[in-house]
Amino acid sequence: MPALSILALALAPLLVNGQLSGSVGPLTSAHSKAATKTCNILDYGAVADNTTDIGSPLSEAWDACSDGGLIYIPPGDYAMDTWVSLSGGKATAIILDGTIYRTGTDGGNMILVENSSDFELYSNSSSGAVQGFGYVYHREGDLDGPRILRLQDVSNFAVHDIILVDAPAFHFVMDDCSDGEVYNMAIRGGNSGGLDGIDVWGSNIWVHDVEVTNKDECVTVKGPPGMTIPSSVTDNPQSPANNILVESIYCNWSGGCAMGSLGADTDITDILYRNVYTWSSNQMYMIKSNGGSGTVKNTLLENFIGHGNAYSLDIDSYWSSMTAVDGDGVELSNITFKN
Repeated sequence: MPALSILALALAPLLVNGQLSGSVGPLTSAHSKAATKTCNILDYGAVADNTTDIGSPLSEAWDACSDGGLIYIPPGDYAMDTWVSLSGGKATAIILDGTIYRTGTDGGNMILVENSSDFELYSNSSSGAVQGFGYVYHREGDLDGPRILRLQDVSNFAVHDIILVDAPAFHFVMDDCSDGEVYNMAIRGGNSGGLDGIDVWGSNIWVHDVEVTNKDECVTVKGPPGMTIPSSVTDNPQSPANNILVESIYCNWSGGCAMGSLGADTDITDILYRNVYTWSSNQMYMIKSNGGSGTVKNTLLENFIGHGNAYSLDIDSYWSSMTAVDGDGVELSNITFKN
């Protein structure tokens, strides 16, 4: 039977150490990266005509600057017909000042950044965006299309001042990342489950000043390997989550923030959510599992404000939307709710 222990309802002194464990963000500035080398995608064949595929030019620009430099996507409209896997970057930044429109139909991730360090993705003008045209899938009842953005095994990073719109599946996933900061983002998804705003697992990550409008998870700490993922995703990550700070979040017409789905060998500790405003959502916070094993401990949920939500807090150890996982349940300990 699932175990639930030491649920402190804002009464006991705070024993939670859910803050960051160290510094976050890139090790070098975008200015210094640009001074090393600048790779403008227009020089690699990109055309801002919303027709020519940006995939190959972006990959070539990354290859040219991946050992240190800045990739620049100027203002304009760009089509993305083939997805990009940007791997092995060291001291690399991407400035997205244009808008990328999905035209391809593959699964997986439109933009994958992996096995990289000292990385930054942002817009100089705060108007850089990716339009996923997820409604084309959703009107057919299909929620298994591509995700917009995924960072995998990326350390010392920042993603900020960009807009992600209408992903066919998830909008932004951080998979086994560390020492990162995500801020000043707007995410607008469709009105359906399966269209997560931000999903994160890894270590020492700060997510703040983000607005998510969708009808599924807002900013969620995942618990691999038992997490729920679309059928188009073939990998099954195994990393834990610790020292994650989520604050100053606006969940607008959302599923609300959450932890889970939690499955086998869950290992989540030192998580802090604070100053979260939730409007017209399923709940303000949910912890969800169905069977499984492992632990969630040292978690603080502080200063949540809600209006027009179905529920405030939902802890569901038999979540029916998740296939039951072998095990006696995930143990929750030292979970504190304050204000």
